[in-house]
Amino acid sequence: MNRKPLGFILYILLAMLAGFAVSTPSAAMAASSLVTTDWLAKNLDAKGLVILDVRTENNYKVGHIPGAVNLPYDNLEPKNEDRECNLMPTPEKLTEMLQKLGINTSSHVVIYDHGNTTSDATKGASAFWILDAVGKKDVSYLNGGFTKWTFEGRIIDNKIPTPAAGDFVAELNKKKVATRKEVAANLKNHTAILLDVRGSEQHFGFSKRGDVERFGHIPGSLSWPADFMTHAGINRAPAYVLGESELATMAKGVGLPTDKNRNIIVYCNSSQYAGLGFFVLQELLGYKNVSVYDGSMLEYAADEKLPLATNSWGFVTQ
Repeated sequence: MNRKPLGFILYILLAMLAGFAVSTPSAAMAASSLVTTDWLAKNLDAKGLVILDVRTENNYKVGHIPGAVNLPYDNLEPKNEDRECNLMPTPEKLTEMLQKLGINTSSHVVIYDHGNTTSDATKGASAFWILDAVGKKDVSYLNGGFTKWTFEGRIIDNKIPTPAAGDFVAELNKKKVATRKEVAANLKNHTAILLDVRGSEQHFGFSKRGDVERFGHIPGSLSWPADFMTHAGINRAPAYVLGESELATMAKGVGLPTDKNRNIIVYCNSSQYAGLGFFVLQELLGYKNVSVYDGSMLEYAADEKLPLATNSWGFVTQ
């Protein structure tokens, strides 16, 4: 019987282990759409990772997660020149912006925000929605953002990377972005569930944001304030997203259907908070047909031909 020498066997085993070690970085890149600070710390140097900071330029320059590039959220939802609302840039403009940041089709993008308030969390989650809506695969949101990262004493720096131009080309998926026309049509055909993620005082018409023209909500809308989707401000906690079981309980309580194939249109005042609703529904609760009304109440309430409701609850037949 031809026996292999022990040294040869050890050599083969070591080679196999070496091959495993080489593949480990790419294996480690496999992540969910919601990643932790621990995960990011272990993968900072992973090939193909782009860390996207959506805080203001000033905050970014003071200090950021090592290697992060900066795209302030206001650049992703700028005031529209033709309509009194905030709309995401065109796919062509987004292509230009994202390529300048070194984002490739193959890149894994991890988005983080300031992570202190619900408003912070909605910026990161809304950036996730925008990238998802223009076809970027492999995007994750850092739970707890910059605040959680720094609370844990992790390294930050103020070095500004100069990445090579990326090759990602944005292509709008219209199923992820609802328009005023679709929302208006839904008042009659009721093919979609409308979910208002503003505060309840705005939903019921007791108050409104100053730049929104009228009080109330789109008739038939369910109400689930984005403030209840994170731990922001609870015992000084960073704005990390609630667990799936807590979110599922709330989803049931506010009247969302158990059928994960139902069409759901999320809106707020400007689509920023709606981005968090989108992330929670699609990525954490598994709803398959979720979109954001990009113009939201800034656009809808400016059209006096469109009805608004106050002091009423929406209702969905399961």
